[in-house]
Amino acid sequence: MNLVFKPHIMWPNYSKGLSNYLSLLICFVGGTFISLAQQEMNTADRSTLRNQIGLRHDNDFILLTDRYYTAGLFLTYRHRLEKGIFNSQSEQLSFSIGQEIITPSYLMTDDVQLLDRAYVGFSALRSGWSYVGRNHLIEAKLLLGIAGKASGAGRVQRWYHHYVMKTETPTWVGEMENSVHYNLYTKYLYEWQLAPNPFSIHIAAQSQFAFGTRDIYVHPELVAYLGKRNPLSSSIAHNQIGSTDSEVFFALRAGYRVVGHNGLLEGNALGDDSVLLIDSKNTVVYAGFDFQFRYGRNEYWVGVRHNSPEFEHARHHQYVILSYTRGF
Repeated sequence: MNLVFKPHIMWPNYSKGLSNYLSLLICFVGGTFISLAQQEMNTADRSTLRNQIGLRHDNDFILLTDRYYTAGLFLTYRHRLEKGIFNSQSEQLSFSIGQEIITPSYLMTDDVQLLDRAYVGFSALRSGWSYVGRNHLIEAKLLLGIAGKASGAGRVQRWYHHYVMKTETPTWVGEMENSVHYNLYTKYLYEWQLAPNPFSIHIAAQSQFAFGTRDIYVHPELVAYLGKRNPLSSSIAHNQIGSTDSEVFFALRAGYRVVGHNGLLEGNALGDDSVLLIDSKNTVVYAGFDFQFRYGRNEYWVGVRHNSPEFEHARHHQYVILSYTRGF
């Protein structure tokens, strides 16, 4: 069933929450630069830096939208193995916990018929393994998560709108039913260096594959990195732990996803009794821009993501990524 959004309905007033959101953003940026100012010039070599913890926040509000994938919060721990599956020090493990908030275009109605897609929250645990060679990277991740009211995402967004944005709170009418999900994600990447530092150029081609109850897709992507960047095996571009050599670069990316199933639109692939399930488009185009900076043990990442409509009558969507990571 495809339900079309009604354009004459009034939108919530964002002006009250904008100053509060910008204040939070200033605190984030200010805090990271205070940490930067206090950061000692770390001379530890790669062999002593094996762990990393990071916090990432995704949000579309800074781009003055509040729909579809509207917010995400992720806490991640990574560890570089002394001796992995391939008997090398080029392997890492990762563990993360996160929550995602996905909403329809119009948030202030109790009528499901006015929604272009269902509300859905998703909370999950993720574990991953990666191996990096001189010019290539292999990665595999497992996800165990829950969609629906049990994810807690609806309560988080209502609290945020009420206390931070000072606007009307979304109704979360017609929210997807509770459902447990498990998924496998794999990635293979190959990279070429076309120009050396201090203004290097790297081109990476990667292919991602997902299979499970939440996602089934194939996603090829090209990425261009421009600036002062470390080799693949020690660069923050690929979440590699160990090096404290400074990096500062931009990245441009473009990808094309062939979708077999999108569980946050269509429900659990094994069956779902939710009242509003929407067929996903078979193909979605993705694009993005990143700025990444490493100083000693501190890593900073600001990114923008854009995707074409994911379902019939949907609109293009974009959101911002803010991330800080610390090695130890």
